[in-house]
Amino acid sequence: MELIKRLDRYNLHYGFLEDSADFSFELHPERIIIRNDALRNNDRTLYEGYINNKFASHYTEAMQSFDASLANLVQLTKSEAASLLESHGVNLLQSDISIKEEDAIFTALVVPPAELPLQDEDTKEKLIQNKALPYTVLDRPYIWLDLSLLDK
Repeated sequence: MELIKRLDRYNLHYGFLEDSADFSFELHPERIIIRNDALRNNDRTLYEGYINNKFASHYTEAMQSFDASLANLVQLTKSEAASLLESHGVNLLQSDISIKEEDAIFTALVVPPAELPLQDEDTKEKLIQNKALPYTVLDRPYIWLDLSLLDK
C-alpha cells in the first residue's frame, strides 16, 4: 500500500494528525508507519528526516533502533520463515503495522511459554504493534521479519 494512503487510513482510526500529542514516541502511529516504509524500501533518509523534524529528542535511540532493524530485516517465503522461526525457537511475533497487512514487519521474539497469549490480539481496535503466534501469520506468500532481538 502506498505510504500516503496508509497514513490516511490509520489516521482515520487513530486521529494522530489532529491530536499528535496524545501519542508517545513509542506508540505514535505516524512514526511506526514511516519507519515501516523506510525499512522495507531501505530509505534511511526518509525516517531520519521524519525523526529530526518530529522527534528530535529521540534521534539517537530512533536511528540506532532503525539501523539495527535494517541490518537484520529479511523478507522470506512462508516456508523459509517457518524454518527460521523454528530453528531460533521463536514463539511470538510483534507487528509494527496491522498484522493483516502484507507489508507488516514482524519482530521475532522468544518469550517464556507462560507469557504467550492464547490468541492474536483484536486487530479491529489495535492496528499497530499486534502480537501474534507465528503460525497465524504464515499464510501469506512472504513475510518481513526483523531478527534484531534474537540472540545470534
